[in-house]
Amino acid sequence: MRRWDRLEGLAHVEQLAAGSEGDPMSAAAVALGWSGVLVQDVRLFDTRVAMVVDVDVDAHTARWSQADGGLPMLDGDVLAMWEWPEGREVFPSCVVSLTGVLVPVGRSWRQALTVARHWRGFAATAIVTAPGGDGVGEECLLECAYSGVAVASSQMDRESVAVVQPGRPARMATARRGTLDRWVEEKLYERLLADGVLT
Repeated sequence: MRRWDRLEGLAHVEQLAAGSEGDPMSAAAVALGWSGVLVQDVRLFDTRVAMVVDVDVDAHTARWSQADGGLPMLDGDVLAMWEWPEGREVFPSCVVSLTGVLVPVGRSWRQALTVARHWRGFAATAIVTAPGGDGVGEECLLECAYSGVAVASSQMDRESVAVVQPGRPARMATARRGTLDRWVEEKLYERLLADGVLT
């Protein structure tokens, strides 16, 4: 049994793509082969993106059995301790792990690529173009390939998305996991709790 199947109300990206017409972000996540839960309209670090996350149900259950009620931890000093290799058996495990970041192309693909470049140290990234929007030309594909950012394009029916160019399948190889990664995961955990996706 997959971990997300045991949570009520937790929708896998394939289910979202099949059940939500006109949602290019969930269709893009499926086209890119990313699995997990789609979190729409995430606003972090002065960016607005959609994120695909993997939820560890066992870690969520363990967190909720703690004395503090398992609330997300956003204190940087505490999170720094949680990330110590020596404390892996002592401190709480990550409930949410970031799989991919989808950046919608608004005014221009260059702006979307700039945002995607900021997130490539955390997970795989992709820009998603809208039909009739700023076109995907040779320059766009070259810049995205250089940065390891995938390019997905919504089709005219707005229900299907084609991967124009694949990107890096995970975070940059030179990006080490740190406290900021855990803070982002805790913010996403907070969001899933606030939205009622996790209870």
